[in-house]
Amino acid sequence: MIKKSLSLLSHPLLSGSVVMIFGTNFVNVLNYLYHLIMGRLLGPSFYGELAALFSLVGILGIVTLALNTVIVKYISSTNGDLERKGLVRWFTNKILIFSLALFVLVVLLSPIIASFLKINNPILVISVAVVAVFSLLVMLGLAIGAILGWLLSKSFIKGLAGSKEEISPDAKSIVDYFVPVFLQAVAVTSLYSTDLIFVKHFFDPHDAGIYAATSTLGKIIFFGASPVSLVMFPLVSARLTKGQSYRKIFFASFLTTVLISTVVLLIFKLIPGIVITSLYGAAYLQAVDLLLGFGIFMVFFTLSVFLINFGLSLKKTKIVIFPLLASIAQAIGIWFYHGDLKSVILVSTVVSGMLFLSLLMYFVLGKKSDS
Repeated sequence: MIKKSLSLLSHPLLSGSVVMIFGTNFVNVLNYLYHLIMGRLLGPSFYGELAALFSLVGILGIVTLALNTVIVKYISSTNGDLERKGLVRWFTNKILIFSLALFVLVVLLSPIIASFLKINNPILVISVAVVAVFSLLVMLGLAIGAILGWLLSKSFIKGLAGSKEEISPDAKSIVDYFVPVFLQAVAVTSLYSTDLIFVKHFFDPHDAGIYAATSTLGKIIFFGASPVSLVMFPLVSARLTKGQSYRKIFFASFLTTVLISTVVLLIFKLIPGIVITSLYGAAYLQAVDLLLGFGIFMVFFTLSVFLINFGLSLKKTKIVIFPLLASIAQAIGIWFYHGDLKSVILVSTVVSGMLFLSLLMYFVLGKKSDS
């Protein structure tokens, strides 16, 4: 019994998930503390503007999400030290070029973006570009640091600085994989950002602030459970490369994601008023009627993202079609159906629910066709 327990604790999925959940959510906790403090200080009206800007940061950070997935995928699949060194150099050059292009583009479009979000000062939009570019460069630094640290821990770094040149990566292969991953990141980010941006455009500042608080709290489900799929991704990818079974890793990851999501949703169901008043204050009590509905939306969304990441780890790149269609449907639905805040949440919930069911059918039917 003790031997089995130690084996379970040492399993890379469990140990990796624990480290990833605590590591990722430590940053998320700091982010949430900032939101909670600013929500109380600014009040609903001004907080809605701040949240819209953060959603814009998320949209601009889409490339960061995509590159993170691609880097993990290719580093976990490489075999030689020089090949890894070549990947580091290739990604570094491309990210630096893109960062500059992104900043220039946002500066040029800042007046249009500010007008759509009903923000009086375009400088705020430009500041968002600075944050997005900085986060992109930080991600690059963390990725390279992790890679080099891994090489050092394995004593592989010896000789890399010698006369041997690194192996140039297959750029076409990386780009071919990056495109669907990027589209997936666009779709996924859109699904939890478009609603907030449209609410800021269509509703008055007070309602936008109430919705922003609801959205921030509801996303606890996603940010709490999503690290599990991040740990699963390289494990499944590595096993696929070696021709090994990954079923146990998939089911353990899926059940863990369901468990975390359900626990948070139950809290939203049982004590929504306490959650809102203790975190945001009485000024946001209007969000009590919205929190459970948004939580259901986030559960479907989180499980959908899990299945999408699983598909990508199996090199099923066509799976990105599903979230792309869902993000388009959500945007169209909210644009034409936004009578009140509950209507916006209903559109997102229906779309995310259909996305989850579609992904389940995709894997079930795909499995039957393979058998």
